[in-house]
Amino acid sequence: MNKLVTCCFISMAILLSACTSNGKYSKDALFPSGDYMSVSHKKVKLSSIFPQHRLIPLETNDASLIGGRGNKVIKRDSCFYVESNNAILCFDNNGRFLRRMAHQGSGPGEYAEITDFDVVPSPKGGAELWISSVSGLQIYNAASGDFMRKMNMNKSIHQFRYVNENTVLIITSDDYIFHVCDMSGHIRKDFYEKDLANSTHKFNQFFTYQGKVAYQLGDTQTAIVYDPETDDCDLQPILQPQENVLTPDISRDYYDKYGYLEQYERLGNSYTQLSTIRAMGNDAIFTWIAPERNYLLTVFSSSGYKTVPFSAIENDLIPTSTNLFLATIIACESDPASTWLFQIPAEFIQQEGVNKEDNFWLLEVSLR
Repeated sequence: MNKLVTCCFISMAILLSACTSNGKYSKDALFPSGDYMSVSHKKVKLSSIFPQHRLIPLETNDASLIGGRGNKVIKRDSCFYVESNNAILCFDNNGRFLRRMAHQGSGPGEYAEITDFDVVPSPKGGAELWISSVSGLQIYNAASGDFMRKMNMNKSIHQFRYVNENTVLIITSDDYIFHVCDMSGHIRKDFYEKDLANSTHKFNQFFTYQGKVAYQLGDTQTAIVYDPETDDCDLQPILQPQENVLTPDISRDYYDKYGYLEQYERLGNSYTQLSTIRAMGNDAIFTWIAPERNYLLTVFSSSGYKTVPFSAIENDLIPTSTNLFLATIIACESDPASTWLFQIPAEFIQQEGVNKEDNFWLLEVSLR
């Protein structure tokens, strides 16, 4: 009897530890409940999903050629900023090349490599280019590229998000991965213990919805949510769990059974993974990777959720060889006054005069 009581006590302690070791957990989903996995296979035109749209070919020349893999794009103040081989390229609202900003090195005002970047408002007016690297944040004038200051953190930053003039959020590989910092680099709050099972880093895991800033855990439907009004962090479902949609607990189970590398292959064969979330006001776009590499697009608006497979979407905006460019929203974001961005690799475009070596095009869309 005593052994039974002891075993029950230990089991409860382990369960309680599993629930609380990474901070408090809210069962309420960030987005409203709804049947977001009800998939319609009826053919639909892309122009009907995004009635407002614009194509922007990014100028291609020797100075503006975009290199590297998975190029992150940010639109701020009618300019496009593109990460390219440890440099930032800037294009105007119509895709005309403006300038290249590169400060790679080991001296003052230089960085070893770009792990993430953002363009944020300057307290003195204009905009600043923030670049994260192995030792903190380097800050430059976004218009000229001139070095302004450094935010020392003595941490290797994977990703970050400017919140307001008092707060920046950073992601590291420390014992706690999520940090709330002030503008001097002082960390005032640590949250969420390192979780190797859910440690996938993507180009844009931060998103903002209903005034809260969320950081998605890997490809799951769960996020670390920061509330600027209360300065609190929480662990929260992005969407209410549904059958076959990946959760952090499932990832940990597969990690324990199969290890880091085999974990993802097996998960991909069994579960639908939430690949990207981009929110704009009260609207949002989600992309999913279902088993057998079937891609899905979900649009959330005031009318609810609508989910369609990529294969059911007729791209009547521009002829392409595949609809996989719809998954590239993971690398793009724009300011609140703008819209969503997708990258269209030149090799996908079936149009006379377009060479596969050219820079990608941007598809700028809005639901309204």
